[in-house]
Amino acid sequence: MDASGSHYDYTPKMPPEMWARIGGFVRETVRAAAPKTAYTEKQLYPVTAKLTRWAVETAGYPLKVKMLFHPATVDQFSRQGLLAYTNAGRATMRSKLRSMATALLGSDRAPDAKPTITRSGPSAPYDEREIASLLSWASVQRSPERRSSAAALLALGLGAGLTGREICEVKAEDVDLHGDAIVLRVGGANARRVVVIREWEDALRHRCDFMAGEGWLFRSGQEGGNANLITDFVSRNPGRVHLQARRMRATWIVRHLTSGTPLPVLIAAAGVQSAEAFDRLLPFVAERDLDSVLRFLRDA
Repeated sequence: MDASGSHYDYTPKMPPEMWARIGGFVRETVRAAAPKTAYTEKQLYPVTAKLTRWAVETAGYPLKVKMLFHPATVDQFSRQGLLAYTNAGRATMRSKLRSMATALLGSDRAPDAKPTITRSGPSAPYDEREIASLLSWASVQRSPERRSSAAALLALGLGAGLTGREICEVKAEDVDLHGDAIVLRVGGANARRVVVIREWEDALRHRCDFMAGEGWLFRSGQEGGNANLITDFVSRNPGRVHLQARRMRATWIVRHLTSGTPLPVLIAAAGVQSAEAFDRLLPFVAERDLDSVLRFLRDA
């Protein structure tokens, strides 16, 4: 606020339709944070608007304070969203965002005084609307092979959490049945077995039937080793979707964290060394209601 006690009237430098989408969030966060920082609303508006627009337009993050002002997001934005600025300019903007993070989240959740900006931030998981869009995209591919392959791609990413490379390398021969459950044998550096989420089992069953039980689960005509196979497939097929293996894997991890899958089980299935690999996805995990908290903690 200014000396008169009124709020600053900010004029955004962006398309009106974008401001209509993010303006409310920007105003609320700036007005809530400014009185608890050394900055005025006028000083905080530009960088907050830039961060929020980047988060929505480029990163695909939800408009949630704990997500946008999380240390990982601040670092990622500093690295990727401020390329046109000098080091001094970026440092000034980071300082403002760090102050806002402390004001909005508390000092225990704010970015470190000397943040590292070398690691990439998390890929936002897909929400239900986006998953529905991906399923629709898979269903309208121009041939039975492509429709079957697209469905398998979604099942391997959203239903098993495989990395992009693993999706391209797994074969029908790697599919095992354990009762009614489907278990994938994943090779490579992080060899392991992954149980497919129930709702994605049929897509893999149909794919295996389509291929008579042998060959690549994704892109039967591939020769292996093509790191851009998924990108090529998506770009050359009808329908415009933002399909990324990292986001599908993030969706799978967040789903398991939300459902309460034991960490040792999830660590092994994800092929990671420790739970630290999930830290940057924790802001996406829905908070539990009191009954759930009581059940988990009281009946341990």
